[in-house]
Amino acid sequence: IGPSTQIGYYSQEHETLQEWLDRTPLDRVRDVRPMPEGEAVAFLLKFQFRYEQLRLPIRALSGGERSRLQLAVLMQERPNLLLLDEPTNNLDIPSTEALENALEDFNGALLTISHDRYFLDRTVDRVIELKEGTMTSFPGGYTDYLKALASAPNR
Repeated sequence: IGPSTQIGYYSQEHETLQEWLDRTPLDRVRDVRPMPEGEAVAFLLKFQFRYEQLRLPIRALSGGERSRLQLAVLMQERPNLLLLDEPTNNLDIPSTEALENALEDFNGALLTISHDRYFLDRTVDRVIELKEGTMTSFPGGYTDYLKALASAPNR
């Protein structure tokens, strides 16, 4: 990791939103990157928010909605390395698809921990297995990883 690396971290626990619980999703996004309100509204709508949710206090949002907000904020920070810890937990299918679409447009490195096999197949181009003190890298998504394991002798 070099000096120009900007790390973005997503936690399934939403700790980055704790100090913002009395503010709105619009407030949070515009704090990260100042922009006209209309632009902030359009940005949040891409993350499956309904217009009426944008002015609610964050504490009124469900766990899945807070997850989507945290991901939106993370994308606004424009990191070049994303660390995602179980990013699809608490997300419904449309929210997961919004995350996948945002990651398709992401121009950096992604390191994710996930039990969501479909998500991994859609978002990663390499699987790294940590096992018994060794690290093995497999090209492709999760399905490719399983195929490689099945065809490898002594595994």
